[in-house]
Amino acid sequence: MFEKFPDWNWHIPKDFNIGVACTDKHLNTSVAKEIAMIVEDDGLGTSQITFEQLAKRTDQFAQLLRDLEVEVEDRVLIRLPNSLDYPTAFLGAMKRGAVAVPTSTLLTAEEVAYLARDSGSVVLVVDKAAWPLLQGHLVDLPNLKYVLLSGLSANTITSSNPASSANSQVSSDASLIPDIQHAAINIIDL
Repeated sequence: MFEKFPDWNWHIPKDFNIGVACTDKHLNTSVAKEIAMIVEDDGLGTSQITFEQLAKRTDQFAQLLRDLEVEVEDRVLIRLPNSLDYPTAFLGAMKRGAVAVPTSTLLTAEEVAYLARDSGSVVLVVDKAAWPLLQGHLVDLPNLKYVLLSGLSANTITSSNPASSANSQVSSDASLIPDIQHAAINIIDL
């Protein structure tokens, strides 16, 4: 009744990057300007992105991580609502060669802190609305260097360094990432 499925062999190149494979495959093709993703959220509404835009956003997020000296195999914990920022951060982290650590917005602040500690995350990506709830719980996290906040306003992303006692702002190119933008780095002591 059932036919035997043919033998399958994966042929994955030694230097394969799944973030690049998922975002850049359709660049310079007839589908580059086609819709790659539609995201629906009761609170945030519906948004969509083309393959070309997704490739650009994830490139820019990967570059932001490079600029922050996030190394290959460093962990990037992502706690974002259902929005285009989530795949941007997830696939952009993988493009950088970092390990994306996806989480849910249903997690408590204590659970997010536990995952950050347990995974050894050096970056936490979170939306601005959730930041006040998480901020006080991100203590004793020796690896966490940056908290990237999305959803501030069009053209901003903020970065905090919980391990530093210095407070400073560094101006940067505000055109890096639509919706997750790198306008200033705020290094603060939590």
